[in-house]
Amino acid sequence: MKRDIEILNNIYEIVDMGVIGIDNVLTKIESQALEKIFIDERREYNLIRQEASKLLAEYEEKAQGVGKMAKISSTLMTEMELLKNASDNKITKMMMGGTNKGIIELTSLLNKGPIKDEKVADLSQKLIATLEHNIQDLKKYL
Repeated sequence: MKRDIEILNNIYEIVDMGVIGIDNVLTKIESQALEKIFIDERREYNLIRQEASKLLAEYEEKAQGVGKMAKISSTLMTEMELLKNASDNKITKMMMGGTNKGIIELTSLLNKGPIKDEKVADLSQKLIATLEHNIQDLKKYL
């Protein structure tokens, strides 16, 4: 049970950071097609975040999203990175880096042992599949 809660919190944090990242770059994107991809990603992340929150509530736990300092740090890092070059290519590279980080974090956690709750396992696989799909969608903007 404790492990399932840890995984759900990790899922929640990954998609929370994804939404923050998208919100930080959305107004800087030039391509309408790329903007649509990010809007669709954000919608999917929000659905996964809601599902993780719902499952955590079943364990009588509250979702632990990204903290204020991490949000501020992410925003500042994004602004600094895009100060010199805010091209769609640069934004895509940054977002793909964050997406890869999410895949690595969750996969590493999942490899530490079995998940007891099938709903948690399903949501974990859904997030990994979503992140991998997002990378494929973004490749053409490199």
